[in-house]
Amino acid sequence: MTVATLPIERPAGRLRQLVASGIGPILAVVLAIIVGGVVVLVSGSNPITAYQQMLVGAVGSPFDISETFISSIPLILAAYAVSFAFRCGLFNIGAEGQLYMGAIASTWLATTFPNWPGIVLIIVCIVAAMVAGGAWAGIAGWLKAKTGAHEVITTMMLSYVAIDISHWLLEAGPMTPSNAYGTPESGPIPPQAAFPIILPSWILPNARLNASLFLTILAGVVFAWILWRTPLGYEIRAVGFNPKAAAYGGINVARRLVIAMVIAGAFAGLAGMVPVWVQMRLYDSFSPGYGYEAIAVALVGRNSAIGIFLAGLLYGAMIHGAVAMQANANISGFLVQILQALVLFFVGAEMLIRWLLRRGGLRALVEAPA
Repeated sequence: MTVATLPIERPAGRLRQLVASGIGPILAVVLAIIVGGVVVLVSGSNPITAYQQMLVGAVGSPFDISETFISSIPLILAAYAVSFAFRCGLFNIGAEGQLYMGAIASTWLATTFPNWPGIVLIIVCIVAAMVAGGAWAGIAGWLKAKTGAHEVITTMMLSYVAIDISHWLLEAGPMTPSNAYGTPESGPIPPQAAFPIILPSWILPNARLNASLFLTILAGVVFAWILWRTPLGYEIRAVGFNPKAAAYGGINVARRLVIAMVIAGAFAGLAGMVPVWVQMRLYDSFSPGYGYEAIAVALVGRNSAIGIFLAGLLYGAMIHGAVAMQANANISGFLVQILQALVLFFVGAEMLIRWLLRRGGLRALVEAPA
């Protein structure tokens, strides 16, 4: 008896496919910049000055570049969480809650066992962050597999629960230090558990960019390797493509749904640990919405490891550059949110962009072979 194989991407024409998949986001960014410039102009400001100051604030100096990476890393890791689940046909919009659980678990371990050797404590905290995020996402995966509960609802509700848990722990719970005042916060992360700073102070004073950058690159490699080089990744993508066909081919769909959510949550948990290790303590409401912005980063990055990394850098540059734009050009930082929304809008309008490309005689760029 022959069993029909499920469709997978062929290696032939991969370069052409990459060009075809990348031209849309690039044009989306260009169109967003143009429309955003019109918004600035209508508001009575100079769009050239605004974008110039944003660019200077993002990459104008080695320190600004390092801070841009700091803003980007949690977005990239959380976007891996969103994208990995999406490859299995799941909409993981609860990366925010999963990264909160990762931050809580890693901080609790670091502050509870401050005398452990540095390398041991770092590794244990990384594992704890990933396990906590994975377990939190796994709840939604299990509910989806066993009861059919939609993951959009369950992950959203679990995010609220995780955020409220952090509020309680830091405001009146066991993670509140006895001398806490002002903004609720945890005790300090032990110095020996800190990620090594990439650039020493004698090269770049006050630099905060640490080895989490290499951890993010490694996470991207693992993300792509699991999806494209392992049987598990094939089965996850098969379930995302067509659950009924995957089940007919002998794949346990329910189990793959749970596994996909657990792995996705592990990426998000790691994303929650990174900003805590920059500040060296867990602050209440430490996340400005990394998990939610990661949805946009994943979409702009087309759910690929390289695309997500580049999209995360773009969003991080806009976030950090907004500070200089607001201070030096006297333009509201809300312009960045407008730009982010416009980028997402134009990425969503892919059919319109492809039609424009065809009208312009660039049909070959948008019609890559399957």
